[in-house]
This record gives sequence, C-alpha cells and structure tokens, in this order.
Amino acid sequence: MDNENCLACNRPMTGRVDKRFCDSQCRSNYHNKHKRKNEKMIAAVNRQIRKNRSILRKLCPDGKATVRKDILMDLGFSFQYFSSIYLEGKLTYYFSYEFGYAPIFQLSRTEGQKVAKVLIIQYQESMKGKFDPWKNIG
Repeated sequence: MDNENCLACNRPMTGRVDKRFCDSQCRSNYHNKHKRKNEKMIAAVNRQIRKNRSILRKLCPDGKATVRKDILMDLGFSFQYFSSIYLEGKLTYYFSYEFGYAPIFQLSRTEGQKVAKVLIIQYQESMKGKFDPWKNIG
C-alpha cells in the first residue's frame, strides 16, 4: 500500500492497495480544502463581481440610471473587476453579468478629467453579438 494512512484524517486504512482515503467524506474534505487553496484568487474575484452586480441592480431598478461614483464606492463597488465589456458609440460599458456601467467623465480645472458619475444599464438582447474584442486583432 502506497499510503498506509488516509491523506485527509491520517487514520490507518484497510482495503485496496491503492486506496488514498478511508471514506468518501475524507476524500471530499481533502479535495475541497486543496481546491480552495489553489483557487482562492478566483473565488475572491467572482465574489466581487457578484457584489458589483448586486450594487448595480439595486441602483438601477428600471434598466437605466445615472449615479455618482462615490455612491458606488461607499457601497463597496470595485471598478477593477467586471465580467465583460461592451462598446456603444464613445461609451465603454463594463458589465458585471447583465448589469453594466459606463464612466461619465467630468473636466476639472485642478484634477483634469475625472469620473464623477456612471451611467448604469441593464443588458438588452439588441447588444448580443455586437462586440467582439478579437474582431480587429490579428
């Protein structure tokens, strides 16, 4: 037997020579523990994208809204993470699943161009297939 003890709980095992876990619960616990360690960053990003979606949904109940950037930030919104991008004219929308936002720039004498507000929209079927990020590459 390669491993005489269970990899999860370290108890002695009986049975097949190639057995690695004493039961299915230990096997599941072992794989869940190791998966979480390896995918911690992915889980954190997905959690933030879901949080962003929830915030956008709350602030945009009618499919379209304009909101000050500081309100989003106060609610824990992260502009760093999004699930897709959509271009419409001069606006770039950053989507968290079916809710997206476009930064609205404001010119400031002291700070130059800065984002003061965002336009929030909900995904529409008419957007489907209109933006292919790989179309003009290559």
